[in-house]
Amino acid sequence: MMIDAAFIKILDVSFLYDDKIFNNYYKDMPEYRRKKIDFFKFKKDKCLSLGAGILMNELIQHAKKNLHVPADSASFETAFSEQGKPFFKFLPDLHFSLAHSGKKVIAALSSNRIGVDVEEIAESPEINLLEWTKAESYTKAAGISLSDYIEGSIHLPENSCFKQWTEDGYVFCVYEETAQ
Repeated sequence: MMIDAAFIKILDVSFLYDDKIFNNYYKDMPEYRRKKIDFFKFKKDKCLSLGAGILMNELIQHAKKNLHVPADSASFETAFSEQGKPFFKFLPDLHFSLAHSGKKVIAALSSNRIGVDVEEIAESPEINLLEWTKAESYTKAAGISLSDYIEGSIHLPENSCFKQWTEDGYVFCVYEETAQ
């Protein structure tokens, strides 16, 4: 498992609750991200969506600088599969994943299919978050429905490797698919 090859970023969005700071970042977001932020009613959700946009910009900057990806913004146009999985329309070999919970956002970029999840421990005391975050990160990477996992029609592949950790009241998980 080559998790170290992935570029992973985590952001605590608490600082975005300040309206001036929020507005400074918001104005620099692409139109599609601003529309997504505006869709939300509650400040918490707006801050998480803006935080995802901030990390998405960091993933793109990392790709341009370290992966020698073309610098034009059209290269990073996002599209969605039939199952709703986002991908770079013109960079099919570059994969990313985003997740958020509470006040944390996690993002990852890799040349392998990748999925991430984060869950705030206090929000879900009745759920086994170690298993849940594995399922979420795997289904995101595979581009399949989490409901299929919940219903038992799919299972995590044997010998799957996950990078999973607990920090500051959150469980984080990254699944990166590698060639078998």
